[in-house]
Amino acid sequence: MSLSFERHADLWGNRVAVVEGNEEFTYTDFARRVKSVANELSELGISSDDRVAVVSRNRVEVLVLLFATWRGGGVFAPVSHRLTPATVSTPMERIDPDIVLFESAQRDLVRQFDAHSFEEIEHERPAIDGEPAEAGESTAAAVDSPHANCDQTATIEKDDTCLLVSTDDGENVVRLSRRAVEWNSIAAVSGFGLGRTDCTLPLLPLSLSDCLFRFVLPLLTVGGCVVLQRAFDPERALAAIEQHGVSCLDGGPTEFQGLADVDGKTNRDSLRSLSSLDWLTTRARVPPDVREAFPVPFVRVYGRPETGLNVLRESPGNERTAHPFPDCDVRIEDETGELFVRGATTAGGYLDGKRFGDWVPTGDLFRRENGEGGGNVKSGESDGDESAGFVFVGRADEPFESEGKRIHPRAIETVLESHPDVRSAGAIEGVAETGGAAPKAVVVGDASPGELREFAEERLAQHEVPRAIEVVASLPRRATGELNRAELRTRFGGG
Repeated sequence: MSLSFERHADLWGNRVAVVEGNEEFTYTDFARRVKSVANELSELGISSDDRVAVVSRNRVEVLVLLFATWRGGGVFAPVSHRLTPATVSTPMERIDPDIVLFESAQRDLVRQFDAHSFEEIEHERPAIDGEPAEAGESTAAAVDSPHANCDQTATIEKDDTCLLVSTDDGENVVRLSRRAVEWNSIAAVSGFGLGRTDCTLPLLPLSLSDCLFRFVLPLLTVGGCVVLQRAFDPERALAAIEQHGVSCLDGGPTEFQGLADVDGKTNRDSLRSLSSLDWLTTRARVPPDVREAFPVPFVRVYGRPETGLNVLRESPGNERTAHPFPDCDVRIEDETGELFVRGATTAGGYLDGKRFGDWVPTGDLFRRENGEGGGNVKSGESDGDESAGFVFVGRADEPFESEGKRIHPRAIETVLESHPDVRSAGAIEGVAETGGAAPKAVVVGDASPGELREFAEERLAQHEVPRAIEVVASLPRRATGELNRAELRTRFGGG
């Protein structure tokens, strides 16, 4: 597997690599743009190990800049366009980029930085139809350096950083080496059986590592196709899925809910008629009514930027048990405990200097499917062996005590979400009548608090039954679609 688009062009020259709007870019077209933009970056003084921060919606320029940065031996750092002028300063300060690039629509977001728009650096766009101009070639010293071709592994150390991505909480930035980027792509290709006939439409921003590593980079390294839309629009997305034969989609509950509810029942009927879809993946839970609207089952995938995004995967026919991706070692200490990951997909550490050891913690609690103790599980051991399966329990920092007993919020949420009139639920630490800690539930749905309390009493232990249940319009979520429990506590008065 290669990160060099010149090699991709040699292998799949006339195949369509990227589609944006009415424009199609073959692998040959794309490689020429990558080469031209790499020259432009060199003219701007960007060379080996320099950091290139990019703020943009999902545009072809983002992917061109990613491969152009790698071609020159630089470090690519995507920054979310969903941030504000106040919050964007945190990742920028941590990344400390040598150059900030942006699309013109995000000018206000980066006004405080010395930034350049795409139009400033990509003035040689006609190079799509021919070779890059000679002026760019003559000054591209960095492009001709030993780091110019990412295939030259003899001159690139295994731990060299080529990608910086923000953690889920946005508080840290992790360093991914070229080897980690390649193996994250390999894990997805082998775990989902992806090939050059597959096509994806990113529903999430390319700045998210989920989006990059679930299908986008894996498909671009095996000759597949990526269809880009600058902003998520359910109606346009559905039309593109049908037009381009999209076979794999990754997103969060918000995006899938949007696809399912564009036109009510009529739209759900048309969704079920989409024959090209093979994979629907998500890192967050999708409500049952949304899952039922799609023609293939959802597959929940577990992993984080620190560990690699493809660590455990549920089976389409078994929404309960997850198994490791190929070449990924996982372990938990006890019957229920935090999951640790070891393998080539893990990040090297945080930008603040902290390095990761052999085993990287996920921050997620799992239990073994057969109820036995912990231990190591290597990919492949789970084939035909339920004892190697894992069941997600919740985040390691979520459990709290009530009446002297430990409570996992996910246990409460799972029960409440099994009610036919509940779309989603969040459980947090509330306050009991006696002044101690007690579970509280925040629910999106049409059922009354009294009805839900009776429903919970029949299915939960006494100490797990929520003392208070509040029905709300929506729950706070992170960009990946996962429940933002910290914001839930702040907004609805948890402990």
